[in-house]
Amino acid sequence: MRTTYYNPSKLEVDFAKAFKDLTPQLEDKLNEGERVVSTKSIHDADNPMVIYKLEDKEGDLHEIVVQIIQRPDHIVG
Repeated sequence: MRTTYYNPSKLEVDFAKAFKDLTPQLEDKLNEGERVVSTKSIHDADNPMVIYKLEDKEGDLHEIVVQIIQRPDHIVG
């Protein structure tokens, strides 16, 4: 598949959606007492992202941002 548009590319958007769908499996990997409070997807940005709101075992809230960046095809290799 030749990518003609990168901002965002369909592959970036599909990957971001898949990453968000993995939230339950990611939460299983957290330490005991830590949990995902919420997730937010932004698919129409130049580089799509999934934002995770997390709570640690002390009850403190944290934010983790996963941003998806596809390199141009001619760089791969």
